[in-house]
Amino acid sequence: MTSLLDRIRRPEYTGTNRCWPCTVTNGLLLGIVVVALAATRRRLGAVAVAAVGAASIALRGYFVPYTPQFAPHLTARLPLGEPGSDDAGSLSDAGSAETERGEEGPTGEDVLTALVEAGVVVPEGDELFLDEEFRNDWHDEMRTLRDRDLETLAEIADRHTAPETAVRVGSSFGRSYLVLDGEDGGLVTLRREIAVAELGAARALESVVESPAIRRAAGRPLRSLLEGCPLCDEPLEITQSSCCGEVTPIGSTPKEKLYCPNCNVRLFTFD
Repeated sequence: MTSLLDRIRRPEYTGTNRCWPCTVTNGLLLGIVVVALAATRRRLGAVAVAAVGAASIALRGYFVPYTPQFAPHLTARLPLGEPGSDDAGSLSDAGSAETERGEEGPTGEDVLTALVEAGVVVPEGDELFLDEEFRNDWHDEMRTLRDRDLETLAEIADRHTAPETAVRVGSSFGRSYLVLDGEDGGLVTLRREIAVAELGAARALESVVESPAIRRAAGRPLRSLLEGCPLCDEPLEITQSSCCGEVTPIGSTPKEKLYCPNCNVRLFTFD
């Protein structure tokens, strides 16, 4: 029995690797099939399908065949707003006052130069390291923010985005997140862990980086240097597991992600 279960299980799609959009979608489809069978008085069939489907979702992550192949392509086209994507938005994605006035915002080189000049990032050969004093300041800010509710985080985010950007709380698949609504109608979603990390970085940078646009743009690259989870402080790991919203071409290897196994969240996707 153990060997049979081991052959059935798909650990790459369950446990900490479980894709909840796929799970919810499969659960809804299973419910539709079961209700349809029960409505036609095939109750034994409905019970059997419910049992097999639920076991399949629990052990394999899905029961609809080839879900891992078609679901990423499907959800990438749906306006789901949040959950499955690996890197669901950043403070800098909402634009800045400079770009909305038709001027160019800070480039990656601008951001790196500002961080190096401020002593936040220390280059050593081909690698970049965080200054320990800044890392401690950033950690303190994240620790302060992690216990705030999303409404409070939205108010804080409103102070760190361009005046033309409205910040509100949204939700999908039972999970809530921040929504940054730009003047041009473009929406950016910010998961709690990303919001805590980037708002913490922006606050920690206030005393050393003058430009608000640079402070916003620094959030995403600084996330790549995180060592502990913004939500729980547990050490982060590198994983290549994929999820809905990430479409990996046939024959290619999924990108590496900075991942917290304790919170089951992805903090950064490496190119």
